[in-house]
Amino acid sequence: MSAAQKLFVVGGSGFLGQAICHSALARGWEVLSLSRHGAPKKVLARDASGNPSADRVKWIRGDALEPESFREHLAGCTAVVHTVGVLMEGDYKKMVNMGSASRSSSGSATYERANRDTALSMARVARTIQGLDTFVYISASDVLPLVSSRYISTKREAESELLEHKDRMRPIILRPGFMFSSARPVSLPIAAGLSIYNTLYHRTPAGCLLKHTPFAKAASPALRREVVASAITNAIDDPQISGVLGIADIERIGNTRVL
Repeated sequence: MSAAQKLFVVGGSGFLGQAICHSALARGWEVLSLSRHGAPKKVLARDASGNPSADRVKWIRGDALEPESFREHLAGCTAVVHTVGVLMEGDYKKMVNMGSASRSSSGSATYERANRDTALSMARVARTIQGLDTFVYISASDVLPLVSSRYISTKREAESELLEHKDRMRPIILRPGFMFSSARPVSLPIAAGLSIYNTLYHRTPAGCLLKHTPFAKAASPALRREVVASAITNAIDDPQISGVLGIADIERIGNTRVL
């Protein structure tokens, strides 16, 4: 039986964040979520009765870069999951409605602030909270073609600090590739295209021609966001799991049945 947890999700109104909240609620866990805009405007996860999972989440309006906006809400929490980040700088998050991201004074989200600083700001406060012993960070497997290398370097910088303090708080770092779900129909053809590309890359002679090009980095399997969300809650529930989890690890842990 799953142990009782009180989960604090940073960015629970987003694409992956809602699935994480749903997975945690299905286990009977208490869930809080920090978001710049509170509850999600678009529902992407529902329970078995068809009701929005978001209705059972305690929504907190705040900013991960402003500790006083969330510090008191961490009391009693056992784990934090950080899902905030940007793939492209600027107004990318706003355009695709994937959730909140920290923005600079000019109004643009930067890799450093969204991918690294929000996570480390949250982790530094979380390490001071008694009983809060697990921090989950959603990183990435690699930088995609045409995306700045700073996208992945800022995530690796966040990973590095989290791992340095593993004696004070268990770090669980997931490195998924592209995530898809029927809750976001536009993601399905992209996932199908990646599946075809992976087949060509790994099982045909054409793959040899692609291995030394930037497009080789796109040869990572796409993951269902529900599998990623399940991997997160399964990992939190298993004290033996810590450190960096690659795509194969995420698939294995995410598809493990919880008794």
